[in-house]
Amino acid sequence: MGRSKLSVVVFSLFLFPYIPCAFSQEASVTPSTLNFAPQVVNPVSPGSQPQIITLTNTGNSDLIVSSVLASGGYKQTDNCSTLSPHESCAVEVNFAPGTIETINGAITINDNAPSSPQVVSLSGKGIAPAQLSPRVVRFGTVAVGTTSQPQAVKLRAAPTSSVSINQISISGDYAQTNNCPAMLQDGQSCTIQVVFHPTVNAPVHGALAVSTAAGNVPSPLSVALSGTGSGNVISQVSVQPANLNFGNKGRDLVDSVKELTLTNTSSNTSLNIQNVSLAGSPNAVGAFPMYVISSNTCSGILSPGRQCKIDITFSTMFSELFPESYPGAVTITDSDPTSPQVIGISANEVGELTFSPVSLVFPSQSIGTTSQKTVTVTGNDIENGILLTIATSGDFSEAGDLSPCFLKQGGKCSITVSFTPTQGGTINGSATIETYPQCNPDPRERNKCPMPVLLNLSGTGQ
Repeated sequence: MGRSKLSVVVFSLFLFPYIPCAFSQEASVTPSTLNFAPQVVNPVSPGSQPQIITLTNTGNSDLIVSSVLASGGYKQTDNCSTLSPHESCAVEVNFAPGTIETINGAITINDNAPSSPQVVSLSGKGIAPAQLSPRVVRFGTVAVGTTSQPQAVKLRAAPTSSVSINQISISGDYAQTNNCPAMLQDGQSCTIQVVFHPTVNAPVHGALAVSTAAGNVPSPLSVALSGTGSGNVISQVSVQPANLNFGNKGRDLVDSVKELTLTNTSSNTSLNIQNVSLAGSPNAVGAFPMYVISSNTCSGILSPGRQCKIDITFSTMFSELFPESYPGAVTITDSDPTSPQVIGISANEVGELTFSPVSLVFPSQSIGTTSQKTVTVTGNDIENGILLTIATSGDFSEAGDLSPCFLKQGGKCSITVSFTPTQGGTINGSATIETYPQCNPDPRERNKCPMPVLLNLSGTGQ
């Protein structure tokens, strides 16, 4: 019996010398994460220096790669198709951010391995060519007719960036001196000294604006100024509202308009209005202005008790950097002892959609399990928009109806994001949303939008 059993075993080995494992396609990806240095947002720049991801077939059968996808502000090129056992291919990734913010992304590799998709987490940050800091300067209370101590504002060029300084302007009741050259390069900085000289017994909101350009791309920068005048000065001019707040606005083709009403409150003295300007507003030289005086009946003599109107528009049509806040100010020069009257402006340019919370972080969970989080979405465009595509990286997925967010400014909707880790460690990703008119609606150009709306996602597999 023993010899008979042995013969059967030998015969079986002769017919089946190799029994393959259940899965002969195996894939290895290195590294599992890529971190990019901060990159200046520039629509004509090719982006960062590339980093390389290596995909290797560690199995004993052909690995067939069906797609390699990049999300967020990332681009990729690859030579991956069919890999023989132990053969490798390269995925070259570069970072070209379209907005000023931290941007998560992922390279998702789909193939015929059981571990598909393989996901490589990406992280980077888009920065402006130059930056003003601090973003708000507060002078406190200063006696009318006196001048405050100066406060310093730093203008600094981003590393590896060269910016020209075309103009520095400031709104009424504030003044500036500076040591800024015509050009800043590679992290260089200069200092702008600002003082407050109040003419009115009231809060005064103003703005310091610097017009810069990186190459041929104009870039406006501004800082909000605030202080309160204290004294026995009587004004016969009322300007309402005391501040203009445009709130959040997407990069659409329609301007927001707000109106100022100036009233001569005197019962017997006419007011001579000499000038209305946007001194201190963030209008880059050579660029389309973000703030414009679109209508103005305040000029010349205003009789006692009469009113006039000033319309201010906020345009995001031709600006490139968002999300970003843009303080500004209207300065009205007239014959009143409290002249000039200064009305602060605040506005934020944001993506067509904004999220609450602004990003999602999933807690640690076991590989293969699924958890979900819900995000409230707000539409910020004045004109109606259209959803072109929405895509997530391999370990994240989304579901929900975004259409209510595109019907009007302030429209609300929600999406649910699911996280199913396929590997251990931190996994970054994003929901990349392409919309019209921000992106080209040509179907051949899908997934090539330079300024998609991004929801940053992160989770941990264990």
